[in-house]
Amino acid sequence: MIRLDLPDELAPCFFEEPVLDLYASRPWRIPDGFLESLRHAVEQAVTDERVAHWVADGTDAWRRPTNGVPETLDLMLAFLFGACAVRSGYWGDMVWGIFDPYLAQPGAPWTPSWNYLRAQEGAWRPPGWLLPATAGDDSDRRRTAFEVLRSLVDVFEGLEPIEERRVELAKLCERRAGNEEDLRAPVDTLADEWARAAEAPTMLTLPELSGPVGYVAWILDGLNDIHPYLRAAVGDGDEIEVAIAKLVLAAGMEQVPAELAVAGTSDMLARVEEHHRSLRGGFVPETWRDSTARWLVRATIRGELPACRAWLDMAMRLTGALNGLPGRARLPSGTVWVPVSTFEWNIRALLANRPIPNSLEARFRRPRPSEEEPPARTAMPPPVVAGIVGQSELVTALDEAAASTGPIRILVAGPVGTGKGLAVDALADVLKTRGFAQPPVWLPAAMVNERTVSGAVELLRQEMDRCEGVRLLVLQDLDEMVSQGAAGAAVAAELLRALESRSEFHIVAVCDADRDSVIFATDPILARAFRVVRTRDFDEEMFRRVFLRKIARLGADANDATVADAARRLVGMRPFRNLRNGHLVSAFAVEAVERARSRTGEGRPTVGVEDLPDDIAGGPAEGDPFSDLHALVGLEGVRQEVRLLAAEAKAERLRREAGIKVPPPTRHFAFTGNPGTAKTTVARLLARIYQSLGLLSSGHLVEVSRVDLVARFIGQTAPLVRAAVERALGGVLFIDEAYALAPEGSEEDFGHEAIATLVKLMEDHRSDLVVVVAGYEEDMDRFLASNTGLSSRFARRIRFPDYTDEELVAIFVSIAERTGITLAPGVVERVEGRLRTTPRGPGFGNGRHMRTLFERALGRQALRLTAGEGAVDAAAVRTLLPEDLPEPEPLGPDLESTASTGHYL
Repeated sequence: MIRLDLPDELAPCFFEEPVLDLYASRPWRIPDGFLESLRHAVEQAVTDERVAHWVADGTDAWRRPTNGVPETLDLMLAFLFGACAVRSGYWGDMVWGIFDPYLAQPGAPWTPSWNYLRAQEGAWRPPGWLLPATAGDDSDRRRTAFEVLRSLVDVFEGLEPIEERRVELAKLCERRAGNEEDLRAPVDTLADEWARAAEAPTMLTLPELSGPVGYVAWILDGLNDIHPYLRAAVGDGDEIEVAIAKLVLAAGMEQVPAELAVAGTSDMLARVEEHHRSLRGGFVPETWRDSTARWLVRATIRGELPACRAWLDMAMRLTGALNGLPGRARLPSGTVWVPVSTFEWNIRALLANRPIPNSLEARFRRPRPSEEEPPARTAMPPPVVAGIVGQSELVTALDEAAASTGPIRILVAGPVGTGKGLAVDALADVLKTRGFAQPPVWLPAAMVNERTVSGAVELLRQEMDRCEGVRLLVLQDLDEMVSQGAAGAAVAAELLRALESRSEFHIVAVCDADRDSVIFATDPILARAFRVVRTRDFDEEMFRRVFLRKIARLGADANDATVADAARRLVGMRPFRNLRNGHLVSAFAVEAVERARSRTGEGRPTVGVEDLPDDIAGGPAEGDPFSDLHALVGLEGVRQEVRLLAAEAKAERLRREAGIKVPPPTRHFAFTGNPGTAKTTVARLLARIYQSLGLLSSGHLVEVSRVDLVARFIGQTAPLVRAAVERALGGVLFIDEAYALAPEGSEEDFGHEAIATLVKLMEDHRSDLVVVVAGYEEDMDRFLASNTGLSSRFARRIRFPDYTDEELVAIFVSIAERTGITLAPGVVERVEGRLRTTPRGPGFGNGRHMRTLFERALGRQALRLTAGEGAVDAAAVRTLLPEDLPEPEPLGPDLESTASTGHYL
């Protein structure tokens, strides 16, 4: 018997209480007293002393005389609901009752009822709503009308389902408030002028402003996303071009509108037209409505009710948009065949079903597999189990899988190097005893996430078909596979269907520690279809046992004291990326055995304490990072900030050891300043400092920019960001010129996807990752404001000032000292003179400029040294002369006045 489980946020759709339900949003219970306050706000607007005495032409539906405000508000509310958008809910249409006092013929009193379908034109009309024909060319009157129009937008404040659209409409009214051209322009042109002036965020929220063809394009984009998703969820359904052709036919259109070619592509138009022609003769709207409703109900049973509502909303909007072409969207005057009502009736019928047992079941039911006698127990192959150390939960799961005859469905969640690969090998050996001789197939998340929705689902199906009844399928990083990118939910749904329907499908999923919670949050039914087994990081005893086993396999021996010392070193050793736990032991043992062979010359040496490496992971530079920080030229304010960060980190550790629970401060930073002001150098030192304090496991730095994080095609950006974060785990991810991820005025740029992915990964890996974003100060202000999650995560900002001339000279001298070059008398003075004539525009390189100057001087020295044919004295090679420095670049006439200060104005 099918039982339909509703998402919590959609349950109010089916409550018998006042609920306004926009399919584009979510159901909203109308608060007690809200309609009364809304009526009061309407009354205040109608009696506004600025327009109360106005007389406007209006439709016959409104009581005369009228100043146009009630009709303006009515049309505004319809627009805010969305052009031809679907609206439902129990008693939800009561919101329209706020206009009853102003109607020529008020309707009957409102009574509770279900409203399965309400969709109306909702056309874009501002600002002509409140400009009566009698206003003429009176600019003062028109200015008043614009002011009142802005205040009318606030009447609907608090109506939650349309609040985002209301805010953007208010912004548009405010932006046009001071436009003098609007005071003289013809009234019938103002709506289009205001729409063209809308900024990108407003257009995204109010897509109707893009015009009739733009609105069709926006709807098609939505259908191109949601239709393949539902098709994958159900396992069948029309191709997207067939679905659009049927929607055109259901709208009663004999021809496919040519605007589809502009809104989509010419190829898509051709395919839609081809399907339209082939279907037109036998198309029956009633049949299409009923079959489409059944298709959506099947998707709902799979847990896709939100997606079904989105599909219906887009289908209804497309019907209205196509019917209104070349003008604004409007629904057909006859029957609308989009199956909103049919779908809702079917869903309510499913929710109302009450299972009744049939007496025949007890007479003829056969025992289910779980009720039959358990099969004889088969032990897990001992060699495989012996390779897994200290993971009792995993060993138990493997042993029980070997004893079972059912399908293997295990999810192993744990850190790198804790036996997940060995578990896969063990289960493959189990399947060999059942005749599955072929090796496992590994499918990593990256192969799935880089594809489109349909491509990802198709790849998963191919791999499942290839493995069913033959071999084990291993899904690597299942958490990312089902939660990242557009394809995640569709992949999760397809996988769940396979687990429910394929009895000979054996699968192991693996993910990092605690990431099984991500799978549960994405699809709890899918998560519960697996037996979840968790592994843990190695402790000293586990390190001891694995080290002893590893050196024995490498053909070496060790006494107890050496093995114990190795275990102690491994516990305290800094892991690096995937070099941890078992992988760390392996690398450690290999190096120890090689050292022992080199020391003893024996084929089977005995490893001693002297052969054990102190560090195997590599990582940050040697030396004291605090000393290196102190040695930096200038940057006193920056040094003080970093010292403060280090002190906070030490204090946090002391509080933690004392049992004081204080939330740790944010460890992500925004570095602002011009090029060459040591931002990368300080980030590298910060990584080493945090590693020395135990806050980062490796302390390395990974430097990236936009080109490393933003792809050119859909679906490829998130994998690039994940790869960069994975390289930086344990250290610092330094994003130079981070503001390039959010180009000004490019709301649809893939950089925003990179930012959203980065914000999520920063949260996922907050315990062992520091992200530093860097760039010019004003650009970074704009960047941090481009995403609501950025400003809070980069609450710590460090400003890197430009170097003074004296500091730049000191940098030049320090470069020479580190290189082993001696500066002859006069060189420093020549550097100082050159700096006095160097303009300081935004592109001035600060420390980089000094390095470039030094390198150019070395080049001129090379020409001088090689000009003669005789031997060159070693002292001459080590000495830089004043003439080796290039001549100062002449200043242009517009820069002469700034030469004394060295700043470019």
